[in-house]
Amino acid sequence: MKIDKLRVRRVIQLVSLGISVSLFVLLIKGTLTVAHEYCPYASVCFGVWKLGAKFTPFLFPAAVIVGAAIAFSSLFFGRWFCGYVCPIGTIQELIYSTKKTKKKFNQFIPYKIHKYLNIIKYFVFLFTAITAFLGVQYLYMKFCPILAIAHIQNITIFGIVVLGIIVFVGYFVERFWCRYLCPYAALMNIVQKIADLIGIKRYKIFRNIHTSINCFNCLNYCPMNIDIGYNEKISDVNCIKCMSCVRQCSKTDKEKSKCIYRD
Repeated sequence: MKIDKLRVRRVIQLVSLGISVSLFVLLIKGTLTVAHEYCPYASVCFGVWKLGAKFTPFLFPAAVIVGAAIAFSSLFFGRWFCGYVCPIGTIQELIYSTKKTKKKFNQFIPYKIHKYLNIIKYFVFLFTAITAFLGVQYLYMKFCPILAIAHIQNITIFGIVVLGIIVFVGYFVERFWCRYLCPYAALMNIVQKIADLIGIKRYKIFRNIHTSINCFNCLNYCPMNIDIGYNEKISDVNCIKCMSCVRQCSKTDKEKSKCIYRD
């Protein structure tokens, strides 16, 4: 029996979102006290970077270990976490899906501008890494969307701005935070680039260029605005393995399953 990967992905997303919402509710109510214990990016904020500060023990060991494991897994599977588990990513997808008038082939941000905006998240990552190493994480935490949601009763103006970007800008530009601002995404991208340098092969989506009709639906509907072009494999480190390119392929289901995309 053929497994519907798109349906499986949606189920995983919703289950992960449900767990995350439950944690957020408990944090807001005060039943749970610290959001960092459940945030994988604590691997930077309170994890490996603390080793540079006189070998201070991990402050949130479970979150650090899980976050480091997810980042390490991107060596082999790319940014699967963004496309399947991350609650911020799923929320952005749901927000964008509410658009009533989605024009075909509309990426809203031109690709030339997109390429430059893509760099911003690396500066955000650098900022968070440096502040963590110096022990002044609070400078980044003012902008952290996880903290803004988890402790919304104490939300700052900076948190409001970030959530505004995720909600309002995300309505017009799919996964705006994932594309341009998320420091954890930048970390996983860096890990993938290291994997490329040392020759580690990771899971990729391939297209059969011999049977493709070059309709470019796969490009025009990519939530990460990846330039698939005429390439046989999608090697871009920003690919979140969401399979939107497969879903939007203009070939019939039978043709797609046979020759257009393969794992």
